Amino acid sequence: MQMTQARRSSRRINATRKKQPIKHGLRDLVLIVFCFAGLYLFISLLTYYPDSDPSWLRSGSVEEVKNKGGIVGALFSDLFFFLFGYFAYLFPIMVGYMGLLIYQGRHHEIFAEPKSLVIPGLGFILTLSAGCGIALVHFRTESILLPTHAGGILGLWIGNGLVAMVDQLGATLILLAVFFTGITLLTGLSWLKLMDTLGDHTLHHWLPVTKKYMRKQFWPWFLVHTKQGLQFANHGSKIMFDKLHQWTLTGYTRWEQRRAEWRQEREYYVEAYLDEEDDYFVKDAPETSPVANLSQSDTGTPKQMDAVNLIRPAASLLPALSLLDPVPNRRPAAPNVKLLSQQITEAFAALQVEAEVNAVQPGPVLTTFEVSTITPINTNHLDEMGSALAKVLNAPKTRVLENQPGVLDIEMPNAKRQTIYLSELLTTPEFQDNLSPLMVALGEEISGQQKVIDLTRIPHILIAGCDAAEKTQAINTFIISLLYKSSPEAVRFLLIDSSSQALSVYADLPHLLMPVITAMAQTLPALQWCVQEMERRYRLMASIGARNIEDYNHTQERQQNQSVEDAESKESLFYIVVIIDELAELMTPELEEQIEPFLTRLTQKARAAGIHIIVATQYPTVNVITGVIKANIPTRLAFQVTKPSESRTILGQIGAETLLGLGDMLYMTAGTGMPIRVHGSFVSDHEVQQIVADLKARATPAYVG
Repeated sequence: MQMTQARRSSRRINATRKKQPIKHGLRDLVLIVFCFAGLYLFISLLTYYPDSDPSWLRSGSVEEVKNKGGIVGALFSDLFFFLFGYFAYLFPIMVGYMGLLIYQGRHHEIFAEPKSLVIPGLGFILTLSAGCGIALVHFRTESILLPTHAGGILGLWIGNGLVAMVDQLGATLILLAVFFTGITLLTGLSWLKLMDTLGDHTLHHWLPVTKKYMRKQFWPWFLVHTKQGLQFANHGSKIMFDKLHQWTLTGYTRWEQRRAEWRQEREYYVEAYLDEEDDYFVKDAPETSPVANLSQSDTGTPKQMDAVNLIRPAASLLPALSLLDPVPNRRPAAPNVKLLSQQITEAFAALQVEAEVNAVQPGPVLTTFEVSTITPINTNHLDEMGSALAKVLNAPKTRVLENQPGVLDIEMPNAKRQTIYLSELLTTPEFQDNLSPLMVALGEEISGQQKVIDLTRIPHILIAGCDAAEKTQAINTFIISLLYKSSPEAVRFLLIDSSSQALSVYADLPHLLMPVITAMAQTLPALQWCVQEMERRYRLMASIGARNIEDYNHTQERQQNQSVEDAESKESLFYIVVIIDELAELMTPELEEQIEPFLTRLTQKARAAGIHIIVATQYPTVNVITGVIKANIPTRLAFQVTKPSESRTILGQIGAETLLGLGDMLYMTAGTGMPIRVHGSFVSDHEVQQIVADLKARATPAYVG
């Protein structure tokens, strides 16, 4: 059965190969015919003589036809000039454009979807009608070059009617609006984009002219050769220097005064805002510390909550890279790209699409083929094309993306995939040389380029997929990366593991703010503490006029040797990373109304205070990933899902259902709209246990309380 199908496919491919030269020849012939037909009509219109050429409105014979198009061209010109005036020249252009469409093969799309002609056709009618009307309104007298008015009979009917109703000015404005609307519908032209482009070109050419003019005006200052000129130049430069010095001092004084005013205003508004919000966000808070439910003193009395900035110096340690397993030297063999390129070309031919492979990019898990399609393709059906190619190539999960018009990217899984180890990424310059304390070695892109992200740039992350193992592996990657980048003085964790107990391995880690939260009753007090800590940090930053935690810490470093009345302001603030494993447990009807306001509050404002939220779930439904959460967490990691609707819930678009699993993900950041395919890094449970045990042996956690 398989051999029979292969023979049939081979016959189709061979038959398609034989037909391709014939199709090319026919398209070339059609383009030539239409172009010369349009040129003939244009010359006929251009050489029309209304007095001597034959006309539909005159009877009798004509001794000599002066029109270069002969009697046929003269009759055509007479009819179209009579109907449309000067806008008859639009028709030869449309004839040439139709030939170009047929040459490009776009007539297949038109025949397949005739409705696609409605909008361009409407645009052509509006452009023609409005143009004829404008020509008549402003050129009402009959032209000696036309059989009638400049706008023809159509313009006479439209222009006279509008002028009678709204006068000449109103008719002009209405017709111009309709004219530009018609051009937009006909060509898809964006007038705003056109103005932006013209503005860019104007500035690009204007700046050199301005610089040249400025040089010409001030050039005498630099060409003083005589003694008198030199004295004048010295005197003038002294005056200019004195004025510049005076302006600088005045401006600096005003800037210092204004900065002090801004600081006072900011402190006032922040205090007023926090006082207004405290009633809502602290009304359900317990009288004692939320940590009292988690950890109590030896006497059994709950400790009062204190905001902690500094921890034990003994915990200022980083784990050794030797705790990670060495990377194996085995590398899968590179795919035969030449054979695969030939198979892809033949597969496209079997689908009645003429294409050629331009470039090949082998990767650790996928091989990407850049394919140029000569036959136009409807980009709305790329998913169906990917499924068809997967069947022809016998390569499941083949993904087709549009790189640019006429160019497709084919992502084909390798026969043997390469494992990407976290230990390998932690030694790369991208990770080691970056000074940010919140660097994460996420994995590798499909091209093999290391993907390292900075949490300070992307404040909060949503991790979602149907496989719990992929979700846990991603969380381990985040935590281990941060442990290798920052000591507990720089980064602290708040771990909420309400379902799988996957985070219990990090119990008693020196970086923890609180013990790992596993009970649902402890989650709400912990989030309340985060909100209160965020508000406290905002008050600290407002007291010195800092915009965010980076500015605050830099200011404290500069002032650490100075005496400050407020002892609390001398402390540097560490980053807090809140990790919630399984959001679905918190979004139950009983807890959603209590939990979601705190999550919303943190995701909206906590970034500047140095608090970052990582939320993970294996239930990508609209009941769990609500619109409020998606709006406040634009950065998302999508692992393999089972249905396109689940991919839309996570990313707002399909694509995650075509992933391969085992760490294959789509990574989307705010403002991009197009996710990047990344293969996640792997760290084993054994490595995690070794790293945590090493840190626990050298330091103990300092819990808040």
